[in-house]
Amino acid sequence: MRLNLLSIIGLLFLPACGSKSEQAESVGSLQGDKAFPVTWTGELLPRGPDGGTSFSIALLADSDLSGLCTAPADAGYDLPPSRFVTVSVIGPPAAGTFEVGNATGPGFVQVQQRLMDGGTQTLGVATSGSINLTTATTDRLVGSFNVQVQGRSDATTTGLSGTFDAAFCANRK
Repeated sequence: MRLNLLSIIGLLFLPACGSKSEQAESVGSLQGDKAFPVTWTGELLPRGPDGGTSFSIALLADSDLSGLCTAPADAGYDLPPSRFVTVSVIGPPAAGTFEVGNATGPGFVQVQQRLMDGGTQTLGVATSGSINLTTATTDRLVGSFNVQVQGRSDATTTGLSGTFDAAFCANRK
């Protein structure tokens, strides 16, 4: 089930939008062997089939992905090549500590890379650790995470931690 959920999360980064972003200022940082300088951070709240929030996601990227935050969501925005980390918790925004590594969640962290051809490659998936959300609303996710990430190419495990203050990215209604 974990791989299916990760595939669903990956679908969130299909071409989405095209007009100017209205996103408020956000910040984030990463530390560890798979870390990179974070230049853009946003909160995504994808909807389930019933219209409710199915995931609360903080996205930390090394490129400006603010095009995700524009409306309408089907305007043809092409994401730039970038590296990004998704910090996800199943369900609507809620403050608390969420364990990572269980096959069914509730927390997931993965490192991905957006390729020149528009595809996405998973570089690593967290196998243990936790996500701490100190503020979790439909307007903002603030928190931190400390996880062990297993690399997809070499299966080595390394630490990755980070912080985020992610304003809502209104790309999914």
